[in-house]
Amino acid sequence: MTSGALPRLEAPAWLRRMLRPIAIPTDWTRVVAAAVGVGSPQVVGLLTGRIDEAVLASVGALCASFSDVTGSYRFRLRRLAIAVVLGAIGFAAGAAAPDPLWAVVAVLAVSVPSVLASRLGELWSSGGAHMLTFCVVATGQRSPVLALHEQVAWFLAGELLVLALAAATWPVRGTAPARDAVADIFTAILRMFGPGNTVTARQRLTKALDTAHDVLIGGASMSRSRVRDRLHLIYLRATPVVEAAVSVAHAGITPPLRTREALAGLARCVRTGEIPPRFQPSPTESALVRALDEGIAELVDAFRDAKRSPAPGRQRERLSIGATTWWQVLRMLLCLALAEGFAVLAGFEQGYWIALTVALVLRPHSGSVFARTVLRALGTILGVLVAWALLALLPTGWWLVPFIVALAGKLPVALSRHYGLFSAVVTALVLLQMSQQAQFYPAARLVDTFVGCAIVLVVGYLLRGVRGGPSLRDGVADAVESVADYLSRSLAGAEHGRPALRRRTYRQLADLRSRLQQLLMSPDRHAEAEAWWPTIAVLERVVDAATEQAVRAGDTDLQQAQRLVSTMRTVNRRLRADPEVRPDSLHAEIDAIYHHMAR
Repeated sequence: MTSGALPRLEAPAWLRRMLRPIAIPTDWTRVVAAAVGVGSPQVVGLLTGRIDEAVLASVGALCASFSDVTGSYRFRLRRLAIAVVLGAIGFAAGAAAPDPLWAVVAVLAVSVPSVLASRLGELWSSGGAHMLTFCVVATGQRSPVLALHEQVAWFLAGELLVLALAAATWPVRGTAPARDAVADIFTAILRMFGPGNTVTARQRLTKALDTAHDVLIGGASMSRSRVRDRLHLIYLRATPVVEAAVSVAHAGITPPLRTREALAGLARCVRTGEIPPRFQPSPTESALVRALDEGIAELVDAFRDAKRSPAPGRQRERLSIGATTWWQVLRMLLCLALAEGFAVLAGFEQGYWIALTVALVLRPHSGSVFARTVLRALGTILGVLVAWALLALLPTGWWLVPFIVALAGKLPVALSRHYGLFSAVVTALVLLQMSQQAQFYPAARLVDTFVGCAIVLVVGYLLRGVRGGPSLRDGVADAVESVADYLSRSLAGAEHGRPALRRRTYRQLADLRSRLQQLLMSPDRHAEAEAWWPTIAVLERVVDAATEQAVRAGDTDLQQAQRLVSTMRTVNRRLRADPEVRPDSLHAEIDAIYHHMAR
């Protein structure tokens, strides 16, 4: 560095991850569904003069739009249907509260099943979160002119409108962004072997790897699904293929047609979910091409094993209520009670926004609470400024409808890419929606949001000592020990106590996964959490495979079973005895155990 030159400042990795949007392609079916679902009730309301009904239907459409994610057609409709039912239940509970005191009771009562639903899987977790969110909304948006059943009916009508629009997308249903991101890795590898600039092709490959990493792990919001775990396994197993392919391209070698067809087949199968055919390396004089073929063969085998893994993991989602879940329930109850109490004591006219902020930020299994709190605050500032400018420059009514439709269409894109952008869009959208019904004060909403964020941060900090628990490494060691115990009992064919041990093991892994999600955007723990993340996924697959073998009693080689259990216990001893042991080396050993069982 030359004298007098300023050192280059670079933001830490956790901050870059928190602020960087994920590069996910736009799903236009979701954009259209949200824009039409939220905007059309506003148009009908202005034409007929029934503004109260229009706002309720628009809010219902907003609830459904929150749950509309890109994925398989069946998954999308199931997620939306659950959100419609639970969202309507939550809204009815909030709207039925006759006074502020009963509103507090309703919100606290709904918060408990909302948090517990997070252990029933991704579908119910989303629905439970919306049940609480729109229960809070209903406590502050009760219509003075409509009966309770009419309010719920109009809210439900808006939800059903978005559900119907999503159902109509069958001819143009899209592929999940996570599938596309991983498949693009193999497409980028193929481009290195084609005509053109090899350097540019390698840069595209690097970008594809970074995008897949961001989609699978990055972002403030994390979803839990077996498909995502399978894609993460493929992403990890792609490393030897990528390294070998770069070496082949650098040497100026064009691999055989069957190798290129295998890479194209991998990309296609990742996108469609099909099982790829087995690939056998062919004899070749080139050591580089041979290494590439062997990497593809191992990746294909891992893909096939993961795709054909049994489904007892569904029982895990039903039975995974552990200590972390009850801590989340306690934290949610305490924060909501403080939010509601503060709003009442301070005399805030629409203080339910404080509780709404708490409900949105503390949604279980959605990543780091710290990151969501910061992004919620930043997004609210931006959203309030946008709404404030529009409300200051334009009269309410028809002039605001185009902006409401545009923001509604932007909602699905922001929801997929960045929680801060989503917070900005939804804040501006809700402010414009409510302005059609009555006077709405953006500055007050900004104060409410900051108070809610402060409650979450302060209470979360104070409860850190209450939560306690082992260190992350010790938590992984405890999970490995439980998996080893279950593996021993399952492979030995012992039935007594095995179901209870399976439930305990699944709960322990679910608690550990939740803890890792919280730490992924922690300023000082993100690297450690990301290093351990693959281990949790492979431990869950080991338990699934052990359950399958226990069901197929009599097919187990007892000597091999003893070796597998012994290896698992050795991993546990190394983990406890050697603080310098690398997570990736332990992951490789556990992954080898799984593949022995899956054969």
